[in-house]
Amino acid sequence: MTSATSTRRLSPLDGSFLRLDTQQSPMHVGWSAVFGAPVDRARPSAEAMRELAAGRLHEVPWCRWRLADAPLGLSEPRWIDDANFDLSAHIVQLTSPEDPVSDETFEVLRSTVLSTPLDRARPLWQVFLVPRLADGRVGMVGKIHHALVDGLAALQIVRLFVDSEPDVASQPPIRWRPAGRAGAAGWAMNAARYAVNDGIGALRAGADAVTHPRSSVGAAARTAKLIASALSEDVLPPAPSSRLNGRIGTRRTLIGYHAPRALLRAARGSGGTLNDVGLTAVAGALRTLSLRRGDTPSEPLKTMVPVSMRRIGEDDAGNQIAMVYMPLPIHLPTSARRLAFVREQTARLKHTDRPAATQAFVQAAGLVPPPLRTPVVRALATPRQFNLTVSQSPAPRGSMFLLGCELEEVYSVVPIAQGHALAIGMVRYRNELFFGCYADPDTLPEVHDLPGLLEGELEQLGAAAAARKAPATPAPAQPAASTRHARANGRRTLTPV
Repeated sequence: MTSATSTRRLSPLDGSFLRLDTQQSPMHVGWSAVFGAPVDRARPSAEAMRELAAGRLHEVPWCRWRLADAPLGLSEPRWIDDANFDLSAHIVQLTSPEDPVSDETFEVLRSTVLSTPLDRARPLWQVFLVPRLADGRVGMVGKIHHALVDGLAALQIVRLFVDSEPDVASQPPIRWRPAGRAGAAGWAMNAARYAVNDGIGALRAGADAVTHPRSSVGAAARTAKLIASALSEDVLPPAPSSRLNGRIGTRRTLIGYHAPRALLRAARGSGGTLNDVGLTAVAGALRTLSLRRGDTPSEPLKTMVPVSMRRIGEDDAGNQIAMVYMPLPIHLPTSARRLAFVREQTARLKHTDRPAATQAFVQAAGLVPPPLRTPVVRALATPRQFNLTVSQSPAPRGSMFLLGCELEEVYSVVPIAQGHALAIGMVRYRNELFFGCYADPDTLPEVHDLPGLLEGELEQLGAAAAARKAPATPAPAQPAASTRHARANGRRTLTPV
């Protein structure tokens, strides 16, 4: 019999995603996936997925956690074991395997799922299966609250039912007993102690992201310097006005674009990483979108780019990310110039302490009393701070399988806060790139145009790379100097034969 580890309090960063969470802006990350049609095997079902997951739950103990608020709001909430945990509430089958689902219906289903906030009375994750699409393939939509995981940690829940091999036998579940809860009085005392300790912990956490000072004085000084850097370089510079920002409602849609390997290979001929090429494609697509609206961009967008701060091998629950801001060059007229701009920005980012600086700034939220953190957090997520989020989500390098069906497409969901109509997630899988354009379709109906615009930008990058590699065309022979001069003056001159 296993019992979960001791309950865990949310960090200020984890808690910030709860404070941003509203009916209009649910803060879950997620994905939409399509798996190949089954060959000589049963079609995947939610029941089979639950059987597979049941034997692996002990490997991901936090998938059974639910939220519990601190008494009087004195500290961040904590995670506790859900004594009523039931896999059938978390792995759900949406349609019958006998009824094919069209692409249009699948889009409606996943939009409905992604528009619906998670139930805070349960563990904050759900996966929905569509056993048969119109072409015989298998569809899936999943969501996990950002307070529980970042992109890397989310993979642990996916691995409950997805494998690197097509044929994997299910294991018998290990008996589990939920951990007991502390009494109300004890929890209240702990909450008060946490409120005092938050300030001390906030000063230490950011500095630890870069170095390990020997003295607490050195740690505090280092953290103060990082926070000042985050303020000057990332937090205080305002974002420009953009039609990507405005009042949003409760509807969400996810529009995917799959960039094939050959197109990416050609686009990368201009240089840069796959991430550079992806960011450039986004910049070009959004520039074209702006031009179609009659707006000629004159400055870059301020884009939030999450950066993982996890050490190798760390895959526990919680968020270990830093939010850095990067200018996205929609103001530049050619794809080649946009790529050069992006490459310069990402190279600078790799050689600075900016990720650690912004991480320190967020951790310093521990200095703010918990009841006052919500307005502070929401102020940092307004359109004044940034125009949109572009995130590269992790994915396994090799092929992945759902009950023998190979993963063919995967599009990530990056949540959007109030005032933001669009976020774009990029997933690299098997050397192909999948763009997930997650938007409020009422505020940004043009989101359906983005796949074509992304492809157009990648084609331009490929054409520019090919033009640079093509052999130079020989210049035409020039006439003698006297002849050139004569023609310039309108006279004919005899030349030797």
